[in-house]
Amino acid sequence: MYVEPRTGSLNRVFFLLSLCTMMLLSTHEVLARDWYVSSSRGKGKKGTKEKPAKDLGNIVSKLKPGDVVHIAAGTYLGKGKSGMDRITVPVSILGGYSDDFSSRDPWQAHKTILSGMNKTRNYKVGARLEIDLSKYRVKKVFPILVDGLIIDQGAQNQYKTEAQHMIVRKANPKKGTNPTPDRGALFIRVGRSPDFKTPWDITVRNNIIMNSAPTQGALAVFAFEGSKVHIKNNLVINCTGTGIFAGTAWHGKDQAKAPKFTIENNTVMFMWKYDAYVQGFSGLAFKTDSEVVAELKNNVFAFADRFLIQKQGKWPLTLKNNILLGGVEATYYETSGDNRIQLDDLEDEAEYLADDSGGNSAKKFKIPVSKQWLSLYGSRVLIDRNAVEADIKAQKTRANAIRRILGLNLQAGSIKADSPIWLPRMSLDDALRVASSYPAGSMGASRTLIH
Repeated sequence: MYVEPRTGSLNRVFFLLSLCTMMLLSTHEVLARDWYVSSSRGKGKKGTKEKPAKDLGNIVSKLKPGDVVHIAAGTYLGKGKSGMDRITVPVSILGGYSDDFSSRDPWQAHKTILSGMNKTRNYKVGARLEIDLSKYRVKKVFPILVDGLIIDQGAQNQYKTEAQHMIVRKANPKKGTNPTPDRGALFIRVGRSPDFKTPWDITVRNNIIMNSAPTQGALAVFAFEGSKVHIKNNLVINCTGTGIFAGTAWHGKDQAKAPKFTIENNTVMFMWKYDAYVQGFSGLAFKTDSEVVAELKNNVFAFADRFLIQKQGKWPLTLKNNILLGGVEATYYETSGDNRIQLDDLEDEAEYLADDSGGNSAKKFKIPVSKQWLSLYGSRVLIDRNAVEADIKAQKTRANAIRRILGLNLQAGSIKADSPIWLPRMSLDDALRVASSYPAGSMGASRTLIH
């Protein structure tokens, strides 16, 4: 027998369902908490200030949206010394704390170093720190923050000899060595906002990334529609691929909906091609995806084997008061139109540069890196693949132009088909000297800005 439901009963059911939903959301927000990690006194997975975890990788599976992770000074190799931490919820990661978490000084007194080891049996393929929200479905948007880390992949790379002057890409089973990681140091990717209205807010600041050997971004952020991305006061030094990659997982035709990147006071220096022979896709200080709106201001982009800036797509890119020095092929490259432009012609010839761009220069500055490392850098052989295949003499002007800036002797002779030096490991001391000074005045990275 069919009985017509009473309206009052239905209202009560809907009320209870709504109440349960609100309670679940409130409970979810309460679950967000602070975690603490210390390599020196950590043990277990409580992750409290009194009983911290020993490694970020040990608590990754416990992290909830909105959690904040505080990491004390020390060297962290990942769970099982895997050299990779992968997080799938929006969190904040803060490094540079004293062991009792009472103070922060990420680049001086309390250095939080994410690294790894090449011969680990738990080797994992991926970025050293990866925050991947492409499958995040919780309908609550939290900010993402990575602040105060030193990601040094030198110990994860495979080198040809113990002198560590040349990386080797492939694994060597006889020696028990793993391949050199090629996924970068820091990778952040978000998908569509789960509530379809709140834009993602992503901040990457006060980090040092070094000795990373990816095909693409050493520091890469892939945003989505409406995202606000702030990349500030980072040092990316001695890496292959692209120093900072402003990417997007969103595709559309409305510029107003595009993710917006603000990239300021960063130093990106010594960006190598993927290897001595490869001709494209690497050796870039900065690269932007096609459907991205970006403003670059007060940065130092210096010494890149191809271009300092590679602009993809046709939406305007704003360049204000940046130092652009030592791009081997060109200062600026627009993929739309295959347009290579040097600094002096930038504002006249660039098709997709915003009208209010300006103040960019090739101002020289003191580079506080050891003479030993600089000599290794200057000894690399920049190979023109087309010249090798045509069996003609090397055109030495570009390589020697960089050596001249660095105050090194000039090279002569015919082109070689290989280089005995490629991505020699840089010491942390060298990187810190660059990061903690003002080599270019008020431009580029400097002492960490604690918020």
